[in-house]
Amino acid sequence: MKILFKSVKLLVAFTLFALMLISCEKSDNEKDYGFPVIYIPQATITGLDNSYPIPNGPFGENSNYNSSYKDGILNIALGVVRAGYLADAMPFSVNVEVSQNETDTKVALLEESGISSLKLPTDSYQLPTNVNVEAGTNTGTFYLSVDLSKLALSKQTLIANNKWKLLVLGVKLANPSKYELSDKNTSVIVIIDLNSEYWDTVDEDAPESEVRTLFPKL
Repeated sequence: MKILFKSVKLLVAFTLFALMLISCEKSDNEKDYGFPVIYIPQATITGLDNSYPIPNGPFGENSNYNSSYKDGILNIALGVVRAGYLADAMPFSVNVEVSQNETDTKVALLEESGISSLKLPTDSYQLPTNVNVEAGTNTGTFYLSVDLSKLALSKQTLIANNKWKLLVLGVKLANPSKYELSDKNTSVIVIIDLNSEYWDTVDEDAPESEVRTLFPKL
């Protein structure tokens, strides 16, 4: 009887110990997954390189990759994403810069392929110097704001071979306050195509319809 009682005590003690170990383990929503690296999601849209064509489809149909026009300004949404899942995601910021090298390289490649293009004039756009991502989240949004009404004042310089030149600007991330930059997709090349058929299919009462008025189809 003593042996049985002792065995029961051992079993109970072992069970309690096992329960303690289980209770100490983190649940799935408390664990970290993946690698917390930072990148620009729009750099992946073509699947070929980091080009981001604007427009990239009919207006209003893709909320993840969009742009909007109002009062002469084309606002192009760009984003920052921290990959992976962190149970305790900390806030961070990252600098936003123009990538002159990538801009020049893309313009040269387009010209070599017979597509007229030029760097987006410095005085025609605004770009924030940094973007902040709040604690508990993994995404942030910033905008490249292009003054199309100002560009339209010198529209003759934007025409070649009876077409509008593509407007190109490389944008990159730098110096994150926390986490690390990914080894790819940390820069994006925005390419504005004023020849795109999507400017022609905008509803007449939509603000974007004014773009075709500023830059008539050639």
